[in-house]
Amino acid sequence: MQTSSDNESIQEWITSNRLYEEYLFYYLLICLFWFFVGLFSIGIRIPVFNDIQNLAFNTVWFLILCVALSVPKFWYFLIKGRRGQLFQTTAKVYETLDSIEDVERREQVHKHIASNGKLPPNRLETLSLAFLFAFILFDILYTRCWIRDLSLVWQPDWVNACIGWIHNNLTLPPLNENRKLFSLSFGDYNGQEKILKEYFGDEWAFLASPFGDAAMFYHFIRVMMFVPILAALSIVLWQPLKFMGMQQIDPRNIHSVMSFLRSCAWSLIFGFFMTIGTLGFLTNANWFTLGLIDQEAWFDNLYINVLYLFIVFGIRFFYGWFVFWKNIFLKFLAMLQNKHRTQT
Repeated sequence: MQTSSDNESIQEWITSNRLYEEYLFYYLLICLFWFFVGLFSIGIRIPVFNDIQNLAFNTVWFLILCVALSVPKFWYFLIKGRRGQLFQTTAKVYETLDSIEDVERREQVHKHIASNGKLPPNRLETLSLAFLFAFILFDILYTRCWIRDLSLVWQPDWVNACIGWIHNNLTLPPLNENRKLFSLSFGDYNGQEKILKEYFGDEWAFLASPFGDAAMFYHFIRVMMFVPILAALSIVLWQPLKFMGMQQIDPRNIHSVMSFLRSCAWSLIFGFFMTIGTLGFLTNANWFTLGLIDQEAWFDNLYINVLYLFIVFGIRFFYGWFVFWKNIFLKFLAMLQNKHRTQT
């Protein structure tokens, strides 16, 4: 039987600091460490190896770094030991949780604190964070090792099939007829496109070059990774977003006409950024191309990836609309059922 002191203890740690963000901070630092290790080590060339062998060697090293990224808790344990502050706080939380004798209530409390960031990241959230850093490291691997002298060093049949699929769904100037999934255009307004124009002349010459294959295969990878990247970001940030200002504009918290109108206005803003980001990542086949040639351009292009965050903000926001309308629908059904009961 729960005593009043037990209840006070439970309430105390339910309203205590959010462990999720504390763990996430340290996990980010650990992942950043391995990212910089990869940044300065991926691309090392063994003189006695040819290009394909160097690609294989660096791929193995990349996979080792991915394993290191996937176990941030282990590295935190090595640094802090069992007496690390986070481990001690987590142990106290679980001790309090185990002290709840009522199994049903214990499960309810566990679910409540987990959804409100009072527990450490679970395995899925940890792996999602590792996946995001692993993808950036793959970018480095691709630009430094898979591409050599502006051409792919390894181009098996399945890679050619991927490139062919992009080509078959590519819209090219000057006519731009029969709009397809992807577009490739070297305009005169964007600095990156001007540089590509100086390198290759026009879009047709670009596609006919070996580097054109490397760029189109990279775009294929980006297209295929679009949903997994958004899923991983959403998993990692789903809880923190509630406490980053999203809670105030979340449609689930609509309680007046003004809050409804405010959420409608935010819908336009989030919808705009989601549209721009999605179209850019999926349709613009030369958005990241210059970064495959120039390392400085690769770093400059990192800011484009911020659009992933805006898309995730939008997903979180429009999920709130889904819950809002679902609750209204359920209330309407309940009202109809009550009305039917009173009539019968």
